[in-house]
Amino acid sequence: MSSDGKIGQVGGVSRTAPVRKIADSTLAAGAAPLRTAAPDALAGASLIRIASDLASMPPPVDSARVASLRTAINQGGYRVDAATIALAMLNYAQGRTE
Repeated sequence: MSSDGKIGQVGGVSRTAPVRKIADSTLAAGAAPLRTAAPDALAGASLIRIASDLASMPPPVDSARVASLRTAINQGGYRVDAATIALAMLNYAQGRTE
């Protein structure tokens, strides 16, 4: 910022006071901060019930896939592919589902 207090010039018009000072002076002048309305009690109770129901549900499991993996492990036919596992871990860490 320059020493003359100007922030910048847009379209030939200079702003001479920092934005922060303007915001501070508005609050200092007695303006109340903007408040939002509280959510409806029924809607809040409904959301709490839904969240509780979802939290109590077990995660989805592919039972057929689990059974086939167990069989392969028990029979010694399951082969670990370290490169595939590493790639899946990296994709998961980066938020990809590929």
